[in-house]
Amino acid sequence: MKRRIFSYLICGLLIVGSLLPGYAEDNATPTPEPTPSQSVDTLGLNAKSAVLIDAKTGMVLYQKNMDQQMFPASITKILTNYIALEKLGKDDLLTASATAIDNIDRSSSHIWLDYGEQAPVIDLVYASIMQSANDASNVLAEAVGGTQEDFAKLMNEVAKNAGAKNSNFTNAHGLPDDAHVTTAYDMAMITRAALRNENFKEVFGQVRYDMAPTNKQKDTRVFSSANEMIKNSKFKYDYATGGKTGWTEVAGYTMVNSATKDNMDLIGVVMGCDNADSRYEDMTKLFNYGFDNYKTVTISNDIGDVHSEVKDGSKVIGEVDFTLSNSLNVLLPMSTDESTLAIEVELRNEDEGEAIQGYAIIKIGENRIGEVQLEKNIILYDLSFGAYVLPKIVQVINWISIGILGLFLVLKVLVFLKKNTKLPE
Repeated sequence: MKRRIFSYLICGLLIVGSLLPGYAEDNATPTPEPTPSQSVDTLGLNAKSAVLIDAKTGMVLYQKNMDQQMFPASITKILTNYIALEKLGKDDLLTASATAIDNIDRSSSHIWLDYGEQAPVIDLVYASIMQSANDASNVLAEAVGGTQEDFAKLMNEVAKNAGAKNSNFTNAHGLPDDAHVTTAYDMAMITRAALRNENFKEVFGQVRYDMAPTNKQKDTRVFSSANEMIKNSKFKYDYATGGKTGWTEVAGYTMVNSATKDNMDLIGVVMGCDNADSRYEDMTKLFNYGFDNYKTVTISNDIGDVHSEVKDGSKVIGEVDFTLSNSLNVLLPMSTDESTLAIEVELRNEDEGEAIQGYAIIKIGENRIGEVQLEKNIILYDLSFGAYVLPKIVQVINWISIGILGLFLVLKVLVFLKKNTKLPE
């Protein structure tokens, strides 16, 4: 692993607030070793587990038992629909199977899909997120994974890639299963990844949606978000941009929400709340804490010349340049000395060919607080026989030929000298 450190100690590289418009949100990737901002629940949250993160970098701003495994209930559907929108076309027409319909408790949330009913992916996604429809979630799962069991395996793979560390998903809907567990931190990272999908982002913040009639349902289904923070209600939060609620008796009240203010994008998660009101009150406390106690610092995207060989094992097969395309917005506590902020460029998978990747690691002193994936421009060498091997063979032959010719000339000179040298009598 190679590292190049650029300490931004010159004030010209640090611009507080939102003076520069660009940020690297699209390239952002999970922070592998998050550092909790505190260990005591100073906000007095009702939730048994909670976390607030910076959506751009994954930095943890506040946490309460964020790594404690909990039952997620329907916030599971964030992962389900993220995968569906990544793997399927939003206009793809899906058919509800008997297993998708019968494999849920009909007293749980659903939209009364009928056997053989057909609906486009996007309608089922809206149903799953807004109505928490378990039958729609199963249809999406089977369309992607073939079976609900295989989809659950994919859920765990995607969750891990998003930065989840302590999760195990066994179904697409979140109904109770002793083995179906996650953490507040893991759900925040999953949501962070999901919000990079524009279709998901739009669904996440929708208040109302009308699902068109289908081959089995002649009437329009009308969906209304269950998230009180984005609707006109006593819990409406002016900066909320979307969210998903959940509840089962064993999970308690759960919720994931996003909010944006002054160029700050936050994601909050609360799990194990005692009642519905508490989850909204807790989420408001989290968002207010983030917006009141952190400032946005913009770092120049000039990270210098980051160049490396591309290797497959020990064999060099090309070269690569890494860049940070946009200036990077980082959240810092109001009291933070900005001169302690540093960017460290780290290369990973250096011997794995095109899998090589560069990251801008954001640090305050020695504490790693976030990271952003760099853009890469790879040039692979033409290693075909004609372009790579043959020229080397020709080169070797040329050198051998030159050597033979040189040896021949030396022998000719020696023979000439021998013939023309007069020996002493």
